[in-house]
Amino acid sequence: MDKALKYKLAVVGAIFLIFLVNYKNVIFLKPHIYSHYPLSAVIISAISLGMIFSVVVYNLAIYFYTKQRQYIFYALAQLAVLFFLVTLESLYIAPFNMLYGIDSLRVHSLSRIFLLIFSMLFIREFLQTKEIKTLDTIITWVLFLAYIDIPIALITEQNIITNLIPVYIFMWLVVSESNRLVKKKNTPFYLFYIGWNLVIVMAILVYTGLTSFIDNDFPFLHLAFSIESILLSLAITYKIKLLHDEKEEQQTLLLQQSRLASMGEMIASIAHQWRQPLTHLSYVFMNIKKNSHNPQTVEKKLQEANEQLSYMSKTIDDFRNFYNPSKKKEEFDIKAACENSVNIANIPVEIDEQNSFTFYGNKNEFEQVILNILNNAKDAKSDVCIQIIIDKPTITIIDNAGGIDKKYLDKIFDPYFSTKKGSDGIGLYIAKTIVQKEMGGKLSVESKNENTRFMISLQ
Repeated sequence: MDKALKYKLAVVGAIFLIFLVNYKNVIFLKPHIYSHYPLSAVIISAISLGMIFSVVVYNLAIYFYTKQRQYIFYALAQLAVLFFLVTLESLYIAPFNMLYGIDSLRVHSLSRIFLLIFSMLFIREFLQTKEIKTLDTIITWVLFLAYIDIPIALITEQNIITNLIPVYIFMWLVVSESNRLVKKKNTPFYLFYIGWNLVIVMAILVYTGLTSFIDNDFPFLHLAFSIESILLSLAITYKIKLLHDEKEEQQTLLLQQSRLASMGEMIASIAHQWRQPLTHLSYVFMNIKKNSHNPQTVEKKLQEANEQLSYMSKTIDDFRNFYNPSKKKEEFDIKAACENSVNIANIPVEIDEQNSFTFYGNKNEFEQVILNILNNAKDAKSDVCIQIIIDKPTITIIDNAGGIDKKYLDKIFDPYFSTKKGSDGIGLYIAKTIVQKEMGGKLSVESKNENTRFMISLQ
């Protein structure tokens, strides 16, 4: 356990001890709510409850469409919020006690417990905490304590454990730890983080009575929960978009791999048919040499012929290995991989190795990236001059194929975008996806005058 978590658990323990010493006051702790509400506060409360109810319906609908548990957990968490606020008004604010008719302390206590439970379950699914062991362990313990509190609340009408350690303290612990432990943060995460922190801060201000210095009658909790519900709904919606984009990327990669596999099968068949004639030609050359009257001249020519046969045999092996769709990772030499791609492209390329290095990854995928960039340059200009500079940790590919128009620079890595007729526009998109997603690197481009420069940075 690291120091940051120890300090936070110490704070939670101190709060528990303080509340335990003041046990009688804590059990019947009530927020700073008054017996009357102005019309403006009633309107804001009603609007807030309506927004939260809409979020419940919205997330239930998404759940029935996607069958993903994070949506049902969030819908149930918001439903618990709805019961919490309604019972809060019914118990402590006139005339809501007559309007709602849910002035049950037991329901109010249970709503707080279920708010905590379903929020924890939602966070576990939303952040995929099973991959973050420390955070998942914290959530498991919070859930364990909340589950214990359910029978206590049913019997005593009071949620004793979540009074001694308030719900917003548990939420603070989990949300703050998520910010510290989640490595890959994106827009949905920041919306989640802002939304829950807003509720946590507002709950602390309300339950400590600090909001009385601003306005006694303003429904701060209602407003905080309604804003949080909007932010987290946006987070969930945005996450759907990211998942959809990721699915499209996977489909594109699968399409490319399928193409490569088909080409690999075809080349394997050609190689099988090619081997026997090549072997037969070698025997023919041996017989010619044996029966020749001018052995020196014939030997020279036969050596040239055998060199061509070796080159043809190596070429077919290179093609077969290149189009092998294997996902096997290995340590490979960057220069050797670049040379293989150059041989496949069959164009003159100058390779300048300034600082050589190796990389652990899928060699075939890296060679496909290099080949895609080389083919783009070759297609743009038949007599193109290309240079590959290897300078750890960057591979730079420079060509004089005419450059790229500035208005296209931000689009060339987009799927299905191409300035060439008859192109499907996925070559550079796949290249960037491989470099970033599969190799953890970065692929960028610059264009100046007639020259284009692609930079592949590998860490």
